[in-house]
Amino acid sequence: EALREAQTEEDLVMHKIRDAEERIVRKCGGLPLVIKMVGSMMHTKKMHTEDWKFVEGGKIWEWEMPAAEIGGKILPGLMLSYDDLPHYLKSCFVYCCNYPKDYEIERDTLIRQWVVHGLIEEKDGIDVKVTANQYIKDLMNRCLIEETHSGFFEGTCLKLHDILHDLALYIGGKEYSHASEHTRHLSLFGVNDAEVHKHNASE
Repeated sequence: EALREAQTEEDLVMHKIRDAEERIVRKCGGLPLVIKMVGSMMHTKKMHTEDWKFVEGGKIWEWEMPAAEIGGKILPGLMLSYDDLPHYLKSCFVYCCNYPKDYEIERDTLIRQWVVHGLIEEKDGIDVKVTANQYIKDLMNRCLIEETHSGFFEGTCLKLHDILHDLALYIGGKEYSHASEHTRHLSLFGVNDAEVHKHNASE
């Protein structure tokens, strides 16, 4: 009791937040990627105790994607992080599922595709490439995409974790259902078979 009396109101708030954090971590199944994603999402906000409790008690934790959809289930923490994105980042993230799973996407190529398909919001006086690079930075900060250095392409590449590719594919639904058909999505991006075989051989 004496200890409780010595605690400031701020101490009590932080204690409640830490308790909520621990419960959220358990709901993430102890998986590092999911914990990082949810943590990154929470870091973007000035969260009050009520906000942490709202996230912890959300019905999304009870949700499971039917395993039959893509051969596995998407963890609720991933969907929670996706739902929190602004609409323009959602579109850019989902678009990445058009590339094969585990494929290293050349950064400049992805930016061109986003621009061609109208996924980059135009802002007065700002080059669309600058905006696109900010989108990439935002997605990386949310742990939704990672940067790699490929031996095949010059410069940096980007890549989705396998379960994030599954998430993007699930969300894309019928619009991007052709992404599982190797030849068709290669033609969509102008990536030929020889290039992909060479890329795969370099791994």
